[in-house]
Amino acid sequence: MADWVTGQGAQYLHGQIMTIAPGIGGAETVIFYGGSDAVYERYQLALRLIGGRGTLIADDAGIPTLYGMAVHDTMWGMLNGFLHAAALLSSEGIEVKRFVDDANVSVSALLTSLPMIAGEVDRGEYATEYGALQHHRPSVEDLIRESRARNIDTEFPGYTLGLVNKAVEDGHARDSYSRLIEHFRK
Repeated sequence: MADWVTGQGAQYLHGQIMTIAPGIGGAETVIFYGGSDAVYERYQLALRLIGGRGTLIADDAGIPTLYGMAVHDTMWGMLNGFLHAAALLSSEGIEVKRFVDDANVSVSALLTSLPMIAGEVDRGEYATEYGALQHHRPSVEDLIRESRARNIDTEFPGYTLGLVNKAVEDGHARDSYSRLIEHFRK
């Protein structure tokens, strides 16, 4: 990830590249831009040489950096969850690559649920008929128990259990997982 500012005076453009160095210039390279629409339009052909999937997301030059941080925040959470799962699986001699192949549909479904979760957060509406926090709690407790039995660190799922327990204790047992946004907003 890299960023830069171009332009002069009140006419500027800030870009946040969402790739590692070898990806710069690729047709699928994502770049978030913030700043002057006029500068973005003026240099759009040249900007496509840096990355083919550039998008002007705001007139505020700080927003592309915030987008970059949000991508990294999501990435680290997913990677930590995956690596915890990999430790759990490998403790039983299960090849992690095989798990990825076998669970691909289930894991992909998690990514497709992000727009739904984002909508709940944006609306501040968390009530759900399916997948309420009260249904997550036993699964997280199972994960902690199975991790402990295999001598796998329980801090990561323990943190999750703490979040779920707090929300349930606060009267949100029937709300969706997206309710936990309120914890992070404090």
